[in-house]
Amino acid sequence: MKKNQLFKILSTLFIATTILYSCNSDDNKVSNSSPADFIVSNTILNENTATIVWTAATDADGDTVNYTINLDGTELTSGISALTYSFTGLTAATDFTGTVVASDGKGGSATAAFSFTSATATPSVNYDITSILSKFDGIDAVSYSVSGNTVTFITTDLPNHTSPYWDTSNPLYEAYNGTNSNWNQNPNSIGEQNITFTMTLTPSEAAIKSSTPLGPIGISRNGIVFFNQYAGPNNQALTNEIDSFDQWLGHPAGTQYHYHIEPTFLTESFGKDTFLGLLSDGFPVYGPEENGTTITNADLDDYHGHNSATLDFPEGIYHYHITNEDPYLNGNGFFGTAGTITN
Repeated sequence: MKKNQLFKILSTLFIATTILYSCNSDDNKVSNSSPADFIVSNTILNENTATIVWTAATDADGDTVNYTINLDGTELTSGISALTYSFTGLTAATDFTGTVVASDGKGGSATAAFSFTSATATPSVNYDITSILSKFDGIDAVSYSVSGNTVTFITTDLPNHTSPYWDTSNPLYEAYNGTNSNWNQNPNSIGEQNITFTMTLTPSEAAIKSSTPLGPIGISRNGIVFFNQYAGPNNQALTNEIDSFDQWLGHPAGTQYHYHIEPTFLTESFGKDTFLGLLSDGFPVYGPEENGTTITNADLDDYHGHNSATLDFPEGIYHYHITNEDPYLNGNGFFGTAGTITN
């Protein structure tokens, strides 16, 4: 009996000790909180690239959270702390799905799904302005030559119309007879130039646009150069300079005659919807009307142009329009890649 009692006592002590140890071990364990839920959204979707962003997955324990990016079942990267990721090398017009996994490094994680469709590929547009070159034929001030896919114009920049800026001995001299009651002749006069434009015959939109400079930016169909919407030397508005424009709305800088705004000699001769010339990126310039409607700045993009059919390009072409309000001829720069201009 004594042995049995001793055995029972020892067994009871062993069980109690085991239970007590287990309780103490459980009490010493620290629970881990997973990162909180978060949201993924798309910000940029192009043909071959896309960018996603997400809100931070906060961790209640203060653990550092890093992210893993999966696309269509493939892990692309892991261990990043940024809240954005850009995909490259995508196929255009394709559906994609994926996940962003937030991990705290201690086994806790949260997952957010996303999906997007890459943009449809923009079809390449092949313009060719060769057919418009004949508009420059028979103009005394202009000659041109074609080499490969470029055309080179050389102009004397002498207008084929009257102006008070001609020397009084010139047959084309005519005193100002326009409608501007504030007209004030500037001290300059018309003189012969030697200006060369070399531009592409197959213009296309430039990936990086460039600003137009002061001085010649294009050539009109009668050989007179186009200037942009600013007066020199500090890109001032034309507000005061407009009062020196002659009856055909041109004037000289030094001896270089030019148009900033609608060349009314051309629009009265050929029509308000006519082809007026080319900027040095090869894209054509048209008058202030299209399909019988007056064009306003609101109809045009930041470069003062748009894509539509014209009389010369019935299948459509990007082209600039002259309007009756600033910036008149060109906006934030050339839509295409400018050629070379020397004088």
